[in-house]
Amino acid sequence: MIHMIRRLSLIPVLCLGLASPIEAGDDTLVVAMKVSFDSLCQTRSSSRQTLILCHHWADTLVYRDPDKKEIVPCLAVSYRVVDGNVLEFTLRPGVRFHNGEPLTAEAVRYSMEVFKTPGALSHKLFRAFGDVEVVDERTVRIPTSLHPRVAIELLANVFFILPPQYHREVGGEAFGKHPVGTGPYEFVQWEVPSRIRFKANPHYFGRPKGKPRIPYLEIRVIPEVMIRIESLLTGEVDVVRSGSITPEQIQFLENHPEIRVRRANILRNFFLIMDAKGRSGVDYFKNRFVRRAVNHAIDRQRIVEDILRGMAELNHGAATPLHFGYEPDIRTYAYDPDRARRLLEKAGFPNGFHVDFYAYRDESVAEAIVQDLLAVGIRADLHWMAGRWDRLFEKLRKGEIPLAFITHGSYSIFDASAILNHLFLEEGPLCQGTTPEIIELLQEADRCESGEGRRDLLSRAQKLIAFEAFWAPLYYGHSVAAVRKKLDYRPYYDEIDRYFLAEWTPGTQEGRRD
Repeated sequence: MIHMIRRLSLIPVLCLGLASPIEAGDDTLVVAMKVSFDSLCQTRSSSRQTLILCHHWADTLVYRDPDKKEIVPCLAVSYRVVDGNVLEFTLRPGVRFHNGEPLTAEAVRYSMEVFKTPGALSHKLFRAFGDVEVVDERTVRIPTSLHPRVAIELLANVFFILPPQYHREVGGEAFGKHPVGTGPYEFVQWEVPSRIRFKANPHYFGRPKGKPRIPYLEIRVIPEVMIRIESLLTGEVDVVRSGSITPEQIQFLENHPEIRVRRANILRNFFLIMDAKGRSGVDYFKNRFVRRAVNHAIDRQRIVEDILRGMAELNHGAATPLHFGYEPDIRTYAYDPDRARRLLEKAGFPNGFHVDFYAYRDESVAEAIVQDLLAVGIRADLHWMAGRWDRLFEKLRKGEIPLAFITHGSYSIFDASAILNHLFLEEGPLCQGTTPEIIELLQEADRCESGEGRRDLLSRAQKLIAFEAFWAPLYYGHSVAAVRKKLDYRPYYDEIDRYFLAEWTPGTQEGRRD
């Protein structure tokens, strides 16, 4: 009878701002984040935090096993490459969405349609996939112009399968406020803007993610850094996720008897992005000498050592050593303020210029960049977005920003094309400048079946990007999370937080002040 009711409940009730049905306690994992949410679905949000939560309420056809570091079947029980660049998937039988809808090939076809819809934030990311062919109820074929290795990683990380009937009935915006998937956790409630609650899916099929060890998951958005740390120390939260801890707090937390600091090297690249197309109405960065001046103006070493206190690695290129196709032998721009001033003079700006500068995270780094630019005559007016990546991304996408300090996590795809295509193909959502030669190399790399051939093409593209100085690479990051010692949890190298794998150390469950 209960199962029948679940199947009929196609439109769950939206519980925004109502009294909580769950009180945090021994059965609840509480995670503090600093970035607020506009949506819980990747089609309407490009934030890493939304991507992470998608992996909890939803599933993908294939999944990256974080220990084996390989792609394994998930909603699909098997997959293969047919006819060159066509991926065929056989679906797991008997899986149902949280509202009772069955997982079918049509759900896969419909989900791809949603992710490719013009206007969706996922549209350009999925433009390399063709229409899904439904072979039978449990078999689909997905054509792609991407190299199969990259396509599989992309599908594993960001292609979440949605329930067609419920999504059609409520629409994309409402779905993002109350998502329904097949994942290990079910969405329960969103108290806008600060609390999002999930409960373990009692019907979860289990492999390869495994069933949640802790019955309830609560996400708390806490913008103020000191309140996040205080909440961790008092036991009100169990995890302060990566990106929510300042470097100066790490040593204090490492010495605290109840806290562990957990680290992982990740793909995330940090850089200045410049409007080399002039779409923002600011033409300074159309000049290569100006872009090179910006590169020479930044004291990367000081930022990494003094501000980040070693919790990052210097980087001079468009990819990181963790990417396949990474090329270290490129043109680099040493810290040289005098040379930066000469380049500005050569570009026709002997007295520098004023420019709007946007940043949304790592405020101390953003302020250091402002000072470095000012020292060479570039007066950057900082517009602080305070964690609002979705808003900043939208302004970048529309061409409204001349200069910004941003990051990119390559969608957790360990291939240089995952970041290069995003920023240097003309249709890439963050493309602020490119050349026909760079575009040709990246497109050829997508078509190339040879590993060494792809590596060479990606290398040549990176050398051209560095020569043109289309951006100013700064460093690549570490994932650093603060965790209560009574919780067994760690961040992962692919920057996908897996709270469904967290568990209390036996015999250490404790009450939490709330």
